[in-house]
Amino acid sequence: MNQLDDNARSYLEKILAILDIEASVSAEDIDETTTCFRIECRPDDARLLIGRNGQTLESLQFIVRQMCKSAMADQGPFVVDVLDYRSRRRRNLEDNAKRAAVEVLNGEQERIALPPMSPYERRIVHKYLQENFEELASESEGEGQDRHIVITYRGIPEEGSKKRKGSNGKHTAEVDSDDDFTVEDEAYADEVEVADEG
Repeated sequence: MNQLDDNARSYLEKILAILDIEASVSAEDIDETTTCFRIECRPDDARLLIGRNGQTLESLQFIVRQMCKSAMADQGPFVVDVLDYRSRRRRNLEDNAKRAAVEVLNGEQERIALPPMSPYERRIVHKYLQENFEELASESEGEGQDRHIVITYRGIPEEGSKKRKGSNGKHTAEVDSDDDFTVEDEAYADEVEVADEG
């Protein structure tokens, strides 16, 4: 672990100590640029740290990032996870999207609105649907905390236009501007959400 990652880990451990939570923090590389700091603790403490729909966890992650910035540390992208919550949450989002997609494909409903999600979570669902259900369209509707994804049928794409790309080469066909984060931006999506709410 380099010095910059050590700073983030140290801040996180200090916050946990202030909260009087006994926990261990380990670092794992997600890819070449992003580190995940995993917190192992008791289930009751995990529920406290995660909060409703992961809101407390996102706030904790945001605070640690701000602390790194204020310490003049050029911290690379990182995420904070508790008892593998983020992986379980991703699977749950994708499972819900899959069930809704199948209902639309079977003609049970013309359009299905999913529950409200954060920009980061909407990005996960948009990406999942684009990669697995090309016949469907997904668009974000609503404002603020009520913003959600609506799934509709659009038919089989014509050959050569299955995935329309923007000028930057990224797929943008059914993703609204506020959901169209690049892979590099995904680790910072919670900061975008906090700024939007402010």
